[in-house]
Amino acid sequence: MANTARKRTSARNSKTAPSRLPMLLGALAVVALAVGIAVMTASDAGSAVSVEEFAGSPTVTTDPLPPFADTATDPAIGQRAPAVQGQSIDDEEVTIGEPGRSQLLLFLASWCPACQAELPEVVEWLEGGKLPDEVDMTAVVTGLDATRPNWPPSDWLDEEGYTGPNIVDDAQSTIADAYGMSGTPFWVAIDSAGNVVARASGRLDMSQVQIMADSLATR
Repeated sequence: MANTARKRTSARNSKTAPSRLPMLLGALAVVALAVGIAVMTASDAGSAVSVEEFAGSPTVTTDPLPPFADTATDPAIGQRAPAVQGQSIDDEEVTIGEPGRSQLLLFLASWCPACQAELPEVVEWLEGGKLPDEVDMTAVVTGLDATRPNWPPSDWLDEEGYTGPNIVDDAQSTIADAYGMSGTPFWVAIDSAGNVVARASGRLDMSQVQIMADSLATR
């Protein structure tokens, strides 16, 4: 009888005792997931472009403009535009502000919501052939910040289809400061003599940009 009771107890215990196999498999899955996330994070961190790696090294060779405050009473109108030598995203030598041809400059920060809304409209405008042949347009990539959205700016420009000339500011925003930028987007129109014709801060309607560009075509 005693042996029979022990057998029944043993059988009952074997039926009711929980299996540790699912728990072990679950723990292993959690560990594997954690390791995978750590590897992916380390990989992303290792491939990220720093501000120092992306930034240009522009040189300003003429006097800076006063800070921009108001289009109607802008003291920079008629002043000599700052001549800047620097590099494009592709490390090509770029010069802006020099006399010779009329220029339209668009200062952009990749993290700026207004810039993100403006750039697709500018791309459509350019693709529509609206920029006069007598005018050069250059995007000035500034406000470099690797901790904010749309980094690096090169990817953002590619995604939006901007293929025009560009120049990259440095980490200290030397080009932006030289042109008196008060916020992004920031527009500067320069005539063929190298003088400032207009400056504007904030998102512009493309009809306003067209008026600015057409006025440069006759200068």
